[in-house]
Amino acid sequence: MSNKLWTILVVLAVTTSLLLAGEKSLKDPTRPPTFATVKPGQKTVRNLKLSSIRINDNDRQVVINGKRLRKGNSIANYRLQRIEVGYVILSNAKGTLRLNLINSRIIRKKL
Repeated sequence: MSNKLWTILVVLAVTTSLLLAGEKSLKDPTRPPTFATVKPGQKTVRNLKLSSIRINDNDRQVVINGKRLRKGNSIANYRLQRIEVGYVILSNAKGTLRLNLINSRIIRKKL
């Protein structure tokens, strides 16, 4: 009986060590597909989330980080330059930024 127990313990130890050794190469299945890592020295833009775009005959509005904006308004040191179907263009002295409305559903309604 002790030989069987010893064999089981050795097999478990070897299996556990193999699983732990291969753990670094495994990818996280819950990581979003658009996840991007920041490399050392690379600058990041403050988190800006475009959640909706509303375009009608007389007006264009967007919601970024929960704040309703129109062309010319500012958020996080950026000025909203352009509002299009599916994306917006923001700019500041350092450059231009495009925010996309990812997984968007375009709803066309006449009021």
